[in-house]
Amino acid sequence: MASDEEMAHLQRLSNDYEPNVQGPLVGQRQSSQAITAEYSQADPVYIHKTTALPKRYSHYRTVKGDGNCGWRALAFGYFEALLHWGDPSKFATEIVRLKSLNNLLNSTGYKEDLYIDFVEATLDLLEHNSANLPCQDDGAALLESFNDEGVAGPIIAHFRLITSAWMKTHADVYKDFLLGQTVEEYCSSHIDPFRVEIDNQGLNALIDAIIKPAGMAVDVLYLDLSPGEEVNIIRWEPDNVNRNTGFETPTIRLLYRPGHYDILYAPQDLPSLPLPTFSNPQVNLMSEPVMVPTSNALYSTHHELDVDNYFIPGLSTAGISDMPFSTDFFQHTTECSPDDNARSSPASEQRSAPIFSNVSSLRTERPRDGIFRKCRFNLEEEFFNKTPPVQMEPCQTDAMKQHGESPAHYKNEKFQPEIWDSEKEYRPGRDFGPHSRRSS
Repeated sequence: MASDEEMAHLQRLSNDYEPNVQGPLVGQRQSSQAITAEYSQADPVYIHKTTALPKRYSHYRTVKGDGNCGWRALAFGYFEALLHWGDPSKFATEIVRLKSLNNLLNSTGYKEDLYIDFVEATLDLLEHNSANLPCQDDGAALLESFNDEGVAGPIIAHFRLITSAWMKTHADVYKDFLLGQTVEEYCSSHIDPFRVEIDNQGLNALIDAIIKPAGMAVDVLYLDLSPGEEVNIIRWEPDNVNRNTGFETPTIRLLYRPGHYDILYAPQDLPSLPLPTFSNPQVNLMSEPVMVPTSNALYSTHHELDVDNYFIPGLSTAGISDMPFSTDFFQHTTECSPDDNARSSPASEQRSAPIFSNVSSLRTERPRDGIFRKCRFNLEEEFFNKTPPVQMEPCQTDAMKQHGESPAHYKNEKFQPEIWDSEKEYRPGRDFGPHSRRSS
């Protein structure tokens, strides 16, 4: 059995152990179908829950599980929500509020020399993001900052100090949930050490101190083996939220798997891409082609339509000269210019009735002869009064008459006996066989 010294040594090794976790501190946004594929061979409870997950949450980000994943996920979600909010005044409000929390740190005994660098790192990133609004890179610069340990580490340390000071100044809220520890003992063992993962009480205090006063909500989705077809959700609503503004509350969504946090996104959380812009768009739209006459004399007759004296705006003869047909029709057409509308319809010009008002007269004057099949309406009435042709009797040979499908066979349902015809039977020159009598 190990001695007390050996057990103490093993405990120190356990406390100092840091897992060699690979990957970025905060990953790129990716489809949540990857989570479904990850649990495709797991327990059926996990399979059901991860299959339903992408239906409501389309994307997620991985967060490195190095003991700071919960702190890092909430801190990144806080900055990303502000960035998507896109309001410089909101950034200014948060800068002032976080500066005022220095008084909270001072009241709990933290020295300014200890925390001032952490505070400056947080304020610098807020000011940098505010200066680059509106966001044009979908948060790529923010992601780069949080993958720099020299930037993200002080911010996480700042959030830890604020959480610890908040719990100490609101001890009555948390003391009954600390399993026999005092608030000071709990903060010394679970909040202040840098690489100790956040638990439920620390998560509550962090949300109460920083996230909720910023006007943001938090959803934590628990992926575990508890019964159910979908993940369980716990939601924290923001402080002093006004639900009558029509503005959807920014929500930080975390996916919790035992001992680890990742970031989830619903479709409404994703920023919309900006619409493409054009340097010099010129679009001239017309509701319908306008037939502009060049001579009023054309209105005097309906028998001939001289299309050579009309032009359709926007129709050009360019490129038609090489076509195998005649281009006489296009010789009077012109290309439309921006001033054609004003030139073709001046206020002083009064138009006559459209030349197509009497369509029937044009139809009656058209020749009926041509290479095309005649239309029913161009045929003479006698054509429709002709007696339909008489249907001839089907051909019936002697062999066919012996078949059961033939009407001449007695087994057929439509059996019809043949009528004997003496003229067919005794027509001159017919051979009646070897036993027939022939006239000499």
